[in-house]
Amino acid sequence: MPVVPPSTGDASPKSNWWMYHGDPGHTGHASGSHITSGNAASLELLYRIQLGGPVVSVPAIVDGFVFVGLANSHEAENSNGGALFKIDIATGAIVAKFIWNLGTDLRDGHGFTGMGCTPAVVVPEGGTLDDGKVYFSAFNGKVYCLSARDLAQIWGLDLRHQDLSRNQPVTNILGTAEKPVDGQTCSPAAGWSSPVFAGGKIYVGIGEGESPYLYSFIFAIEAETGRVAWVYCTCRFEAGRNNLPNELPKSVVYPVTDPAGFTVFDGEALVRGCSVWCSIAYDEGLGRIFAGTGNAVPDGALPTAGYSNGVISLGAEDGRFAGFFQVPAFSNYRPSDNDIDVGASPTIFRRAGVNNQWPGTNPTTDLTILGFGCKNGSYFLLNAASMQLISWRQLLPYYDNGLQIPTVDPHQGTTQDASAEPGVHAPLNPRVTNAESNATQGECYHGTYSCAAISPGSGPGQARLFVGMGGADYNFVASGIDFESTPFMRAIDWNTMADVWPFDDNDPKRYAKAMPPMYTNAGECGLSSPAVVNDVVFCTTSNVMIYAFDTKDGTMLWSFPIGSQTQGYTGGYGFSMGPAVWGDYVVAGALVMGRDGGTLAIFRLKPDKGGQ
Repeated sequence: MPVVPPSTGDASPKSNWWMYHGDPGHTGHASGSHITSGNAASLELLYRIQLGGPVVSVPAIVDGFVFVGLANSHEAENSNGGALFKIDIATGAIVAKFIWNLGTDLRDGHGFTGMGCTPAVVVPEGGTLDDGKVYFSAFNGKVYCLSARDLAQIWGLDLRHQDLSRNQPVTNILGTAEKPVDGQTCSPAAGWSSPVFAGGKIYVGIGEGESPYLYSFIFAIEAETGRVAWVYCTCRFEAGRNNLPNELPKSVVYPVTDPAGFTVFDGEALVRGCSVWCSIAYDEGLGRIFAGTGNAVPDGALPTAGYSNGVISLGAEDGRFAGFFQVPAFSNYRPSDNDIDVGASPTIFRRAGVNNQWPGTNPTTDLTILGFGCKNGSYFLLNAASMQLISWRQLLPYYDNGLQIPTVDPHQGTTQDASAEPGVHAPLNPRVTNAESNATQGECYHGTYSCAAISPGSGPGQARLFVGMGGADYNFVASGIDFESTPFMRAIDWNTMADVWPFDDNDPKRYAKAMPPMYTNAGECGLSSPAVVNDVVFCTTSNVMIYAFDTKDGTMLWSFPIGSQTQGYTGGYGFSMGPAVWGDYVVAGALVMGRDGGTLAIFRLKPDKGGQ
């Protein structure tokens, strides 16, 4: 069932935001809109809708309807389940909904029972939305296919438990509460990955990143039938060779020891973990998919074993290994950074040959670029065909003399207070020295979990990438970002990776025209994925705000408070994972204080300001 491709121009028809970050390459670029830097200030709130639970994903928008799910739904039995809604963008009316109860299924390790992904809404070529289908993965380990007309279920596929009728041989529950190991339990495998649709298949990842027992997988599923086409284990089995498609560890195919069409690895794998948290990107020209991977179990300092802490590429048709790139240790902000997940989805874009000036590239041919961010703070550009590094940039700031900033990516030790129990953090001290941070192993909570949005521009030097900065705002040592030195979104040239917005004379330098709101609110971070339309870039933040900036220089054009933080651990908890754009509408959901824990906001350009 071929999909109607998104529009590539900046005039009508409107481009549908039909899957995560708008398209299979996750460019975050919308067309067919009248929103510009000249009228963005006239965006108005049309509806703030309570759906009965928190929204921890980016909505999809197709042909005037918003499709969005809840992480927990109060409409599910005992509030233990999830929900997906279809909403008329013009009226705010809920026209259809799909509720599922968790029942005896295990919730994910964060306590979520619903979904945290952007659904893929697929319209057949020559058809209408009523003929289409909606695909999404859920925290109960299942993938669903619904009718786009009324959200009636067409099929569901369990990726935790075998379903041989759909060619699904995996039972991945070892060590969970369903099948403990020596009395020990871990969180179950869950589906965070937003489906990508291509060539009649949908591709999703499922796993659990901190378990010593569970494996992680990428599934290719036939979109019409829900039958598994192939599966690839992202936990590498042996050094010196790459895993084969449909090669499965013995412990997950019990009691079937030789499932038809699959081979069994009977041995101890190098690692567990290596989960695909992000949405998988697809490139039609190469015929490949690209997926970011999490940390290995057991984990350690880079380089780590297996397909961990990097991006893996597979053939879309048959799942054959095509390449892997692991984040290099030299790209860390601190040498002590560990748990280097790539939680951000890759972005695929093409550079015209005349602009390819990177070493090792042919300046006379087009080049397909894979860009991705890592929570160690760095952003990477790869040759998508070869998976070779072209360029990289540490996005976290340094002083002008090149030294690290003590309040950026601080790692607090456990022995500052002699009275503290062994292994217990001393009282929080945000003024940790560089020397202590560099000697203390810890995660970088100030890096990026953001999928970049591209702005092709209209002339030399105008093509740029926008990347949200900062991680979870509930961590003990360092919530959000070091707001006085770090912008919650970077604007960089997609060739040189240099900053494109003007700086002030501060040390470290800061975006002059984006302040405020940047560098203004304590801990405010861009744990979200920006969206670009014409010369405007939208970004949502952990302060549960949405902002519009001029792509040229960073001038703030418009802002709106989506909701309030929950005032939880370490000064606040709440976020919006990013906006979706359709025509003259901008939509964003959030996890917030009150309003049943979540809200969905729909904005529109005023008709008298050019909106339609």
